[in-house]
Amino acid sequence: MFCLYSSNLYFKYFLIVNSGIIFKVYFGNSTKSVIIASEIRLISIFGAGLLVGTALSVIIPEGVEVLYSVKLGKILNLILSDRVQNENVESAEHHDDDDSSWPHKSIGISLVAGFLMMLLIDQASRAATGGERSRFSLTATIGLVVHAAADGVALGSASATKRTDVQFIVFLAIMLHKAPAAFGLVSFLLVEGLERARVKRHLLAFSLSAPITALLTFYILVAGSDSSFSAHSFTGVLMLFSAGTFLYVATVHVIPELTKVASDYQLVNAIGAQGAHSHSGGAPSFTIRELVAMIVGALFPALIASGHSHSH
Repeated sequence: MFCLYSSNLYFKYFLIVNSGIIFKVYFGNSTKSVIIASEIRLISIFGAGLLVGTALSVIIPEGVEVLYSVKLGKILNLILSDRVQNENVESAEHHDDDDSSWPHKSIGISLVAGFLMMLLIDQASRAATGGERSRFSLTATIGLVVHAAADGVALGSASATKRTDVQFIVFLAIMLHKAPAAFGLVSFLLVEGLERARVKRHLLAFSLSAPITALLTFYILVAGSDSSFSAHSFTGVLMLFSAGTFLYVATVHVIPELTKVASDYQLVNAIGAQGAHSHSGGAPSFTIRELVAMIVGALFPALIASGHSHSH
């Protein structure tokens, strides 16, 4: 009951922050666009590091711990219930050997499944928009709505667990990922010449996509868990699946997009500075400030997780 209450509370925060993003973008002055764009880029880089750190240092260790704690609980349950008698110890040990590889196999399968699901969603959205950046506002909105829905699945999966610290870190990582996307969508639609009423409708669809899919995912997963052991093992698999989705979003979608933006920015500066010698022909890289933001974002979940473990 507490898990359900706390998860719903995070969903309320999710909706509130989405509304705040809408309000800020609607009523922000265009004269502040350059300052806001640089600040939002830094926030986006921090959010990308937070996604990687959350997957590697929080969700994956927690998922592995849950899976092996379920196996240990089954062994202790057999011992305490006196089901393992002296005459059938060998058969019980043989069954245990067959079952011992299940947590190990589930770790890799769950991570790969989450990664591949995001890959399929990404490819489907690109196929719907012709495979390139479309200049039509509808296809651009559809692509972002699909990505936001995938983020909602990750949030709903994390919210189905009983760890409030994991839920909060996942919530924070997704919000830092969505804020720059909302600003970029509105900027693109305004440049395309859409009136404010249509921009509001597009942004509303984008803002509601992740919370709705998160709620649906959460209630489907809660309804699908029956016994305590199956629920715990399902939670572990689910956390690893969510980690796979986070790794894809961060390493395949967010970080390459940020480096591409950096490359485009360097190209514009090189064109604008006529006669100046440019050495930016290599691979795009982050500035010192952006690299620090990425490192801090990646280490932040590990510090939170270590503090929680020492408190037990």
